[in-house]
Formats: sequence, structure tokens, C-alpha cells
Amino acid sequence: MDCSIQNERIINKFSIGKKLESDYKKMATDLLNTGMWDQGRLRFILECIERNKPIYRTDKAYLVSINEQLEDKMQKLQGSVTVTTESKKNDLKTLLSDEDLDNILDKQRLKPVKVNTPKRKNKSFIARLFSRE
Repeated sequence: MDCSIQNERIINKFSIGKKLESDYKKMATDLLNTGMWDQGRLRFILECIERNKPIYRTDKAYLVSINEQLEDKMQKLQGSVTVTTESKKNDLKTLLSDEDLDNILDKQRLKPVKVNTPKRKNKSFIARLFSRE
């Protein structure tokens, strides 16, 4: 009976370890696909997982912390997107009317654009031919 209990514990440890490794593999591939953080370290972690080598404790901590940072950034961005869309709905008032804005744009389009082109000095053909310019 004791032997079967130990075998179950070993099997449970093994299945938990495999589950965690697949989680770490998913984390590493997701982080690698973002193109951010230490790409070499993430590739090394993926290679260790694919070759069934143990992952260092520091690498596991690195993956977890970076993954949490990414999730926090995504939550902040999602929160800021909802806040900005709500604020845009409330801030539809402008200081100038649409007609005034159109008049300003029309005036800017009608202004001639001056292009500064250097004028050529009147030199003879032979002087231009032998000059270093």
C-alpha cells in the first residue's frame, strides 16, 4: 500500500512538472513573439524545455515576472483605451466652428509656397567646365 501511494505521488509530481513546463513554454513563446525583453534568454529557456532539460529557478522567476509585467501593461492599456474613448465623447466641443476651421484651412492652401532655389552665377561655359563645383 505504501509503495502505491509513493508511486501516485511521483506520478502527480511528474504530471504537475509537465504541466508547469508547458505553461513556461507558452509564456516563453508568447514573450518571444512580442519582440520585447531578453530574446536570447527566452530562446535558451525554450531550447531547455524542448530538450527536456530542467529550467533554472531564476529563469522560471524571470518568465513569471515578465509575464506579469506584460499582463499589467495590457490591462493598463485596455483601461486607458476605455477612459480615452469616454473622455472623447464628453469633449466634442471646440472653440471654433466648423466654418471657421474650413476658412483657415482654405487660406493655408491658397498661400503660395516659396521654394528656395539657389541662383546660378553667370559664368562662361569654359569657366563652368573647369570649375571644381
